[in-house]
Amino acid sequence: MNRAAFSVPLMADHFEQFGTWLGTTVGDNKAAITVNRYLSFFLEIEKVWKSIPDYNRLIAHFSAEGLRRVRLPMRWMQETGLVVKDVAVQAEDSKKRQITGMLKALEGDPAGLWILKGYHDTLMVEVKAGKLSLRSVRLAMAPAKALLLEIQKMGLEKPDQRTVDECLAKVPGQRAGLTGFVRYLREAHSVVVAMPKAKDGAAQKVRQRKLEQEMLAMMREGGEGEEFLRRWVSVGLAYFHGLPRKVGRGVDVLRVERGSVVVVLKGRSYWVPLCE
Repeated sequence: MNRAAFSVPLMADHFEQFGTWLGTTVGDNKAAITVNRYLSFFLEIEKVWKSIPDYNRLIAHFSAEGLRRVRLPMRWMQETGLVVKDVAVQAEDSKKRQITGMLKALEGDPAGLWILKGYHDTLMVEVKAGKLSLRSVRLAMAPAKALLLEIQKMGLEKPDQRTVDECLAKVPGQRAGLTGFVRYLREAHSVVVAMPKAKDGAAQKVRQRKLEQEMLAMMREGGEGEEFLRRWVSVGLAYFHGLPRKVGRGVDVLRVERGSVVVVLKGRSYWVPLCE
């Protein structure tokens, strides 16, 4: 019956083969109930390409989020060799969606959206020139969006020195991310604003407080096994020794010694108390 929905025999064959695979994978009863759910996906492919295209074109048309909704057809395409998944392309698409989401967050504020869109366009010029990555664009836009949402609440059209100061007081860790946006505001919108002098240790104090709260939460949670221990070590190395969080996930040596976890990195030992 579903074959009749297709005008291209090849796509009808693909859908029938997918249905057979689905029955083998999830069982005939469940397949009979769910197969029609994916008919529109195959029909859209037929409409746009007449046959199954490569992964780059699929993700450009449906987006990574859209392809996640048709996980089983995508799995069938990969298992049969019709499509080869490109993880890098998927990651880039996810970043694009996150950036788009930031712009949508300001749709109710035309003035703020105009400023953020201009900043986005300026950053994308750098991306096209190979000087910036999409990840850098996302990281740069996040604090800019937060600041613009804050001034929206205050009924202002543009950021001023007070809003920048207040934003940094609340989240001192955003200082690096806001620097480029503040420069853009001065150059593109003639806003008289500058980055305030950094308060010594302000960002570090916030970081330490967050790490301490995370360690306390883990102590309340309890836990066992290697995964929990590595997570504890990751936070502990950051809290007690100022090392990056990711270090604890790939330690060279990990052993328990007299109530402490001993981590050896590049020939140097670090002690982290056990989670008790």
